[in-house]
Amino acid sequence: MSEAKYSYYQYQKDLGYEVYLRFEDFDFENQLTDTLDIMGFNKVERSSIKDQSFNRYHTKVLNIVKASPRVAKQIDRADYGFDKYGPESLSQMGSYDVYRYKNIGMMVLGEGNYLWELGLKSTSDESALRVILTRFLSFALASRGIVGFWGVPIDEGFVVMSQKNSSSEAIFIDLKNNTILTFDGRKKISSELQILRLDSTLNNSMKKMKPEELLSFLSMNTTHLSYNGFEFNVKETIYELSRDASGYIYPEGNFKPRLNSTES
Repeated sequence: MSEAKYSYYQYQKDLGYEVYLRFEDFDFENQLTDTLDIMGFNKVERSSIKDQSFNRYHTKVLNIVKASPRVAKQIDRADYGFDKYGPESLSQMGSYDVYRYKNIGMMVLGEGNYLWELGLKSTSDESALRVILTRFLSFALASRGIVGFWGVPIDEGFVVMSQKNSSSEAIFIDLKNNTILTFDGRKKISSELQILRLDSTLNNSMKKMKPEELLSFLSMNTTHLSYNGFEFNVKETIYELSRDASGYIYPEGNFKPRLNSTES
């Protein structure tokens, strides 16, 4: 029996994150390449993965496959406890967390395992794929204290928004590398970092947020899902951001987002 020939993609390869996607089906992989490129995944040689010594705590490999008929039924099933809150749900199955995006995919994650699984029923909804991969990154990078927010970058920092208003665009903050990771690429964190919260009730002036207000706002608007709350490293990053950044409530009507080249 021949050995499976996997394709691998690494998230932000130049920064050395041990976070990978794995494919075996080339045709299936090819349906996702545009989304992978937008989100910062770079294809890497299989030999570089084979020779690597994986860190059980930091290394995460998401094996992405086309959902089997049995898994597809679970992806489509009604979940009356969660469906009213949207298409996403998170449940526990023994020592594993099971994440589901209704009608699109299901992901099985185990904190003590480096190999996780994602079965996709459909690859046609790019917004849903962004959400699923953002959730994966949020889980996978948490041990490094890297935290994600739905939102978009601006010259002075970033705007934190709802998933819907950001068109499923997310940014990740890596304080150790002093870097903001965005769909546009990477940028250094300014010493005068600004974080904006949009408010439709304000007219032409913006209001400065107190550090404790910013802390509460950031804590409520991450891309991370968990039954057990944030890991310590994630809490520490949020606290440092609220302490060192300047938070502003900004008039929503005055905010002019850059053209979203990812959807052009």
